[in-house]
Amino acid sequence: MNYANEKYVVLYKNNWSEAIRTANRLSSSLRRLTNDFPLSGASLLCADDDLQDKIDAFRVRFADLQDCVGNKLFRNLLKLEDESPISMVDVLNMMEKRGVIESPEQWRLLREVRNAFAHDYPESENERAAALNGAWQQSANLLSILTSLRQYLAGIGIELDGDLNADH
Repeated sequence: MNYANEKYVVLYKNNWSEAIRTANRLSSSLRRLTNDFPLSGASLLCADDDLQDKIDAFRVRFADLQDCVGNKLFRNLLKLEDESPISMVDVLNMMEKRGVIESPEQWRLLREVRNAFAHDYPESENERAAALNGAWQQSANLLSILTSLRQYLAGIGIELDGDLNADH
């Protein structure tokens, strides 16, 4: 591997560590909220501070992981392989070719779910519940992309530290 790529390997491993920490925290949120989902507008209105804190942690962890994977891991993988994608569409197509994601549409759905509560958190309790339920339903897909990334990188000779909790 050339010197430039070695720099990207180090960067990738650092970003991977961040992603695994966030993914394991997301998995913890999923376990802690199992009995509370699916949410309704009424359940959000009645949520005590403890439940609201757990929901907030889940929301932030989902958004952080989706952002880390898309903006760091995907792009750094392409830098490792001396690829120069111009747009996110290019990145997603390249990830699909590598078997990291099923399709660009799979990633777009994850992004839409994230955006539903990350940028413009809905005012209506029913809209908030729907956005959170969407994230809840897509969490396993988001976590499975990390497994696909690890497998792909192992296939090109890059072993990554840190394990994803198996119970997602």
